[in-house]
Amino acid sequence: MSAALRVVMAASLLLVLACGRHGFGRNDLDLTLSKHHIDLRWGRLENAAVAVVPAMRAEFVRVWAERLGANELQDLEIVGVVMADDGDKAEVVVRTTMIERSSMRVIAATITETWLRTDTGWQLAKPALPEQHS
Repeated sequence: MSAALRVVMAASLLLVLACGRHGFGRNDLDLTLSKHHIDLRWGRLENAAVAVVPAMRAEFVRVWAERLGANELQDLEIVGVVMADDGDKAEVVVRTTMIERSSMRVIAATITETWLRTDTGWQLAKPALPEQHS
């Protein structure tokens, strides 16, 4: 085996190991977070639900549809991401701003979502909602 081939194989092995056991790294998480929150911001709930753990997708869509009926989502801003030591879990802190349709009151809240790295990519395992105000 040539030296160049050994270097390429070693580099490939390091790349696979660096990505963790599932092959999805922090950049993949950032991309998934961005797409998910953009879809959520614009009310594309079915698209946003693609990033949610499959067993929770229907409930995610139902709850957010109900919430968006009473409130207009103005902004979602990711303010922090804390990765677990093993790289398979992330706590994502999101600042939300909504306008309550009935009163036109601005509601700002910070929520924390739990994301898990799976064989198919990053998935939202614990969605969070800003508190409902009446």
